[in-house]
Amino acid sequence: MENTIHSALHLRRQGKLQESKEMFLTLLSIDPLNPSLHYQCARSFDILAEETKAMPFYEQAIELGLTDCELEDAFIKLGSIYRTHERFLEAKKLYQEAMRKFPKKEQMKIFYAMALYNLGDHADAMGFLIGNLAFTTTNQDILKHYRTITYLGSRLDSSSDEIITIDKNQPLQPTTKSIVEKVTEGLKGFGIGGFYTSSGFEYDEYYRFFNDRDLETRRCALAAFTVMLGAWHALSGFTFIPQHDRKYLRGYNPNEPFHELNNYIEAIVTHHQQIKQDFPVMFEYIIDFLISIEVERKVPYEKWFPELDAQLVQRLRDEVLLPNKSLLDNPTEYKYFLREAGIPPFFEDDFFE
Repeated sequence: MENTIHSALHLRRQGKLQESKEMFLTLLSIDPLNPSLHYQCARSFDILAEETKAMPFYEQAIELGLTDCELEDAFIKLGSIYRTHERFLEAKKLYQEAMRKFPKKEQMKIFYAMALYNLGDHADAMGFLIGNLAFTTTNQDILKHYRTITYLGSRLDSSSDEIITIDKNQPLQPTTKSIVEKVTEGLKGFGIGGFYTSSGFEYDEYYRFFNDRDLETRRCALAAFTVMLGAWHALSGFTFIPQHDRKYLRGYNPNEPFHELNNYIEAIVTHHQQIKQDFPVMFEYIIDFLISIEVERKVPYEKWFPELDAQLVQRLRDEVLLPNKSLLDNPTEYKYFLREAGIPPFFEDDFFE
């Protein structure tokens, strides 16, 4: 059973959300009183934006008794679903229960304040929010749910249909373009705006090409990843978004493939020595961005992205980031990055004499 659960979680990390869901449902049919399996089924439906299907699984998981970590998350996810489906009193009662269970978990008060607002207790709601945020500006538990809090908090009077807009169209058919063609097209104009105006790349599993036999394909795949990280760090683009937050993206289609951070971390951990040897400047930039994003966000990746393999993230730190942190003591000039990534420069300072 344990190995099968790990397999289902592995499928989720790879972005195979439907397959992961079906596996968890099968496991639950075998062990119907397992609270953790109810929780994982709820998460599977929730990630796919099927909130009404997720709801009873969250409810049963809480009733059966979860571990503290899973229970904390289930309270937040179920309460948010209650709110977006206008079951405000149930949300309020649930968050009251959550605050009694987790009195030191400050994020519960923020979600509770949203429920108060919907019930017309505006003064109490604002009091909870202002006092809590003033007290917890660096609280990791709040930062972990930053996107959910800010998105729902700015749409307190919106219904579920207004908050979650699912794209019902069939997934876009993959093109026959090569990795080199996709990256070359995505990098057009990068020399002018850099990481602050990056427009993104056509979807592909770029991490699979980090060790490609063809040097140009490998270079382009790494250039794409470096630019994804750089845009993320510059707050100009968000290629990597936690699975539980994607339903809040405008026009989200759960059937469309999504860049899974776990896959890219695994590829970097596996191939970092060869990458460092062949593309030292891009490697330095990747190290810089991966360290800076986590430090500046003030929340560990595995807490920010619950679907990540925590042991893999720790390997990233121990085997890749920390041993190479000294590279950042003498940063390589930007024009060397442009040259190594194959990006045409635009400004005079970015050219070589």
